[in-house]
Formats: sequence, structure tokens, C-alpha cells
Amino acid sequence: MAPATPHPPSGARRRGVAKNLLLVIACLLVGGAAAFVVPPRDTPQDALPIPVVAAPKAEAPAPPPPVKPLTGPYRDPRIPKRMPPGPELRRPTQDVWCEGLSVERCDDFPKDCELATYCDGVRFCRTQPRYPNEATCAEEGILGANVPCCPGLVPRCGSLEHYVGPKCDPIEGTTAEPVCVRCGDGVCGRAEQVCNCPEDCAR
Repeated sequence: MAPATPHPPSGARRRGVAKNLLLVIACLLVGGAAAFVVPPRDTPQDALPIPVVAAPKAEAPAPPPPVKPLTGPYRDPRIPKRMPPGPELRRPTQDVWCEGLSVERCDDFPKDCELATYCDGVRFCRTQPRYPNEATCAEEGILGANVPCCPGLVPRCGSLEHYVGPKCDPIEGTTAEPVCVRCGDGVCGRAEQVCNCPEDCAR
């Protein structure tokens, strides 16, 4: 007796297989999409935090040292100066220009004008300071005082021409005025130099 020939699968069975395949494919697609939307796991509690290093702050530059002025409390004591001002303001008594007066007429206005002498010995008339000093003598380093130098000081003239080497300036015909210095004590002191006190100051 010959073996029986197998029957081909029926239509209902083929539809069942196709349905199962579609179900498997759908599951695979859904699983892959879920893998993309699942958030990453939190950092483990035992993980060390990353330290935050602050950027170094730029230090502000130091301010420059103050510049010492040529006048005032930092004035060089070697530079001669005028008599310091007195405490009271002088009130002019007459409208007069003392610098234009002759020496003979200068004494006609004793409250406004005064006589002075240049280094070359020429006398002239000038206006009194607005705040006249009441001192009776000029201290060391005072230039062109209208009173005598204090005891131990002498009036001297002379300055250096630094741009031509150690050569003294001429005083004839100039408006240079004498300075009270302590010349003769063997020390080249305040306001002294080789031209106005060669006894104490060597070249």
C-alpha cells in the first residue's frame, strides 16, 4: 500500500502563522523604542563629586608712589627761598607801582614799598609782600631779605652753570639777590655751593 501524500496547510493555519510573525515584529519594534526613551540611571551614591576650581582673581596693580612737589613740605632745603609770609594781610595805602620808582622816591611810600639790593650792588625799589614777615633778621637759606642776616650768617651770591661744567654764573647786570648762608664754618651746608661759599665747598 502506497504512503499517503501530505496535505498542504490550510488557509486558516497560514493566517495564524502570519499573525504570530506580525506580533513578534511589533514586540521587537516596541522594545527598541522603549530603549531610547528610558532615562539613564542616577549617579551612584558612592560616586565622588567633581570639585569646582575657581579661577584665580587678578590682583589690582599697586598705586604709584606719590610725587613730591617742588614746593610745600617737601621743598628741597638746599634751594633758597623767600621770607615766609606773616600772619596779617598788608593793606595798600596808596595806588603806587613801587617797581617803577627810583631809589630816591622809594622811601616816600614806607607802607607800600621797600628798598632791596641785587648781588652786583645795585639798589632797587619793590612792593612789600602782601603778608609781611615781622622777623628782624633772615635765617639760613633766605633769599633777598629786606632785613639783615641772623647772627652767624652772611649774605652771599653766586650759582653754578651746570650745563657748562663747574663754572659760576656772572652776577654783574643780573637780578640775582644774595642768600643768607652759614659760610666759614668748614661745612658745606644749606644753600651753600662752590660759587657762593668756596671756603666750605670744594669743587
